[in-house]
Amino acid sequence: MDNLFKVRTLTAAVNAIKAPMRRVYNRLFAGFENMQPSDRLAFDVISGSETLLGNISVSAPATVDDKTGRKTITLTAPRIANKRFVSTAELNSYRAFGEAGVEMMKTRIAREQKDMRGKHDRTLEFWAVNALKGVIYDSDMTTVLVDYNVAAGHTPTLTGTDLWTDADSNPIAKIRSWKQLIEDDCGTSIDAWLAYLGSGVMDALISHEAVKDFLKHDSGSKIAENGIIERLAGVDLDEYNGSYLDSAKARQRYISDDEFLLIGICDEMVDVPYAPVVDDDALGGVGNVGEGGTPAMFFSKSWKKQDPSGRWIKCESRPLPVLKRPGAVVNATVI
Repeated sequence: MDNLFKVRTLTAAVNAIKAPMRRVYNRLFAGFENMQPSDRLAFDVISGSETLLGNISVSAPATVDDKTGRKTITLTAPRIANKRFVSTAELNSYRAFGEAGVEMMKTRIAREQKDMRGKHDRTLEFWAVNALKGVIYDSDMTTVLVDYNVAAGHTPTLTGTDLWTDADSNPIAKIRSWKQLIEDDCGTSIDAWLAYLGSGVMDALISHEAVKDFLKHDSGSKIAENGIIERLAGVDLDEYNGSYLDSAKARQRYISDDEFLLIGICDEMVDVPYAPVVDDDALGGVGNVGEGGTPAMFFSKSWKKQDPSGRWIKCESRPLPVLKRPGAVVNATVI
């Protein structure tokens, strides 16, 4: 049974847990994770270079080129960690002889780890969505962890007859103008278009006469049987109603009811550096001078408590979703 509590076992288990709740993170950030040597993270925010090259003769020296516009942001990696105490008294009902007892213990550990990891994934999703919006906040919703300096023109708030709930508005024209803004400011070519939107925005689009008329003549777009628009003006639309509870236990949406988050998917758009865990037992972590191993993004370990008898289980991670191209997004309030 001692093998159940080995750092390698617990760490491998917590990293193997699937994370379906990370809808935005899994689609745009997953696969870009990279381990850093310390908890001092440094990354570039890219503006790109968009000038043309002139023709030169074969005997002429190469043109001296402007460097890519980059602004380096340096900060200490955030740290999220939680632990839970499982008392021996709680496990009394799980006691059994032989393998049955081991399996019951494994089930309890797996359940606790899954729920603990869920808090990490929920936080990662919150950070990923807010990175795309330009500013990552802490759980208090006011403390700024990192500001990616998204230009004011990329965070418009519509008013009056521009609101998509107004019959005289033109949502398609707005989307097309924001696409052009992104193409102008991103600094690289756009490979695809994606928008996350709140349910109120989807309701406004479905009921808008101009949108309905456009869809009648656009074979590539449709209103699906479940009552959503899947594609509009060359943009894949994803109505996202995922939510979390804030510190006051009030339910909040990752994408607010009135938000339209347009993303021009492109090269070097995002990154996910993560720092080593500062723990003597973490594989490859700071302070581990004994057993080696490859560090993972999520770390887990367990240790005994003598009185009252029981075990602590811990889960820790230090990642940061990064928006490298602030010009690739427009976060608009449209209703």
